[in-house]
Amino acid sequence: MLVSAYLAVGLLALAYWQFTGNITWVEEYFRLPGALALVFLAAAQLLFCVRVRCEYSPAQPMRKAWNLIVISAGCDFAGALFVQILSAQIALNPLSHTALWSASEATSLRAYGQVLGGSLRFAFLAAGLFLSLRAYRKSGFLARLAVIDWVFLAAAGAFVLREASDVIFAMQHGKHPSTAEVLGWPTDPLLWLLLAESLLLHRSVCQMGPGWVGRCWKAFSVGIALIALGDIAIWATAYGYLPWPLSSLGWYIWLPAAAAFAMAPAYQLEAVWRAYAVRGPVHRTIS
Repeated sequence: MLVSAYLAVGLLALAYWQFTGNITWVEEYFRLPGALALVFLAAAQLLFCVRVRCEYSPAQPMRKAWNLIVISAGCDFAGALFVQILSAQIALNPLSHTALWSASEATSLRAYGQVLGGSLRFAFLAAGLFLSLRAYRKSGFLARLAVIDWVFLAAAGAFVLREASDVIFAMQHGKHPSTAEVLGWPTDPLLWLLLAESLLLHRSVCQMGPGWVGRCWKAFSVGIALIALGDIAIWATAYGYLPWPLSSLGWYIWLPAAAAFAMAPAYQLEAVWRAYAVRGPVHRTIS
């Protein structure tokens, strides 16, 4: 509901810009309300992930998986703070009111945030989903990907290969990437891996019947797919495939993506609470 309301306001600002030519509303929307929403959703994701982790005993295999997912959510929250608040020239940024603030400092903070919320975050999440898949395989519940899943993965894989070829071409013609750019290179390959893992987890749970756990992995799949779509929009805009102002629609992908990542552990927590209702108060952990 929160994200739907935010998107409605954002799209109204976009419509106002298109009719009047005044982009101020859109800029202000993403500078403060949109930024706060992204930070709030990242914080909600971290809170729900921590609560889910606490529901597993140390001996349970899914405890290790959720440990890594919690770290991933922490990287996302820290990255959102760096990118949306600490590197922005807004009143809520405490650093902008000090003598140390500068444009170069803001660029550095933004680069650190992008690494935290990008390759580092997705590396921990990929490791967490891998441990989840291993637990499902040991339990005999690991399923196979459907044909439509392979289609999505093939399309995402083609984009990763194309982007890699663009990077190689640019370096051959004199581009010298910064450290932050190099650290960001694993992001899209990791997104491909995450999409494969989350789809496989979703299929594995669905074969046991519909439920809240299946919604958890499906929400992860949706969030990963939306982030991949956002990256494709950025790439298409940079290479002129997505003309302006149509490319501005890509800015609105990040809110539903963040909401999907926040909803994923919330669904898992709902599964735990419903299990408590069935089993009674004696059983305080889940397998």
